[in-house]
Amino acid sequence: MKRLRRLCRDLPAYIRRYLWPLPKFRREVVVMVDGNHTHGGLTDRFRHILSVYDFCRQNGLRFRLWYCYPCDLRLWLEPAEYDWRIDRKDLSFSCYDSREVSLWVDPVTAARGEEEIRRRHLEELERMARSRRRVQYHVVGNTFLSRGRYRKLFFELFRPSERLEAALAAAREGLPAFYEAAVFRFRNLMGDFSEKKAPVLPEAERELLLEQCIEKLKELYRQGGFSTQRILVTSDSATFLQCAARLPFVDTLPGHPVHVDCARQGDPKPDLKSLVDLYMLMRSRRITLLLTGNMYDSGFPRFAAELGGCPFETLRF
Repeated sequence: MKRLRRLCRDLPAYIRRYLWPLPKFRREVVVMVDGNHTHGGLTDRFRHILSVYDFCRQNGLRFRLWYCYPCDLRLWLEPAEYDWRIDRKDLSFSCYDSREVSLWVDPVTAARGEEEIRRRHLEELERMARSRRRVQYHVVGNTFLSRGRYRKLFFELFRPSERLEAALAAAREGLPAFYEAAVFRFRNLMGDFSEKKAPVLPEAERELLLEQCIEKLKELYRQGGFSTQRILVTSDSATFLQCAARLPFVDTLPGHPVHVDCARQGDPKPDLKSLVDLYMLMRSRRITLLLTGNMYDSGFPRFAAELGGCPFETLRF
């Protein structure tokens, strides 16, 4: 009954597309980042976008991106060599001329079955490419099919808008021309970063972890672990950033860290903060991810290093 009601509801769209003497709907692929699914953090989103774009480019498919959660990405990024923009009015949600394609990766099992995941996702995309249906394919998920090519693909698709360039210029004020970056990812261990299913440490353990991280940062600097006089420190913990900013050799970036998948719809601050962090890491001389205990082995600084073409290392202590 529910399917029948949907068919009846979409019948006018079907008539307009296929029976009315107008041009038929053009087949195209749209990556959807609209808040109707769990999209992951900025790294998950961009790897997925770039992977689907790469497949479309290799198979002669028209690619579009609809990114409106938590805010419209077009505020911060503009097309570079390829125009990926699409307007809301050009999206179809009719069962007659749209179809959803899901390419999900479970982060817990991804490391153990990466090749199997890639094979399944490629098969799904190839079925879509072979189809003769002139429909709009809405691709959702967090696939990662183009490792090693993300840098080239990213700069084909994106360049900073004037708004983002202004934010990056403000972030660069006070920073030297050359700097290294140190990254600390806690998820919600410090209790100040909202991420689904992320545990929070008891207060005494939080203070101990905070002290360990600050001491390790000072030790590395004293022992010549960095090649620059000032260090850019980024983190998903506002508590840690406040403490690190007190060190005389540390620079931090403005804004409060918020996970983009836990943000309020329409709020531009999480996307802006994540993009400023990403671009500033991309422009560093080297990126070091520091880990201890249950800290998160994040893909964000690795992705930034790949996009920026700078060295990356993980340091466990």
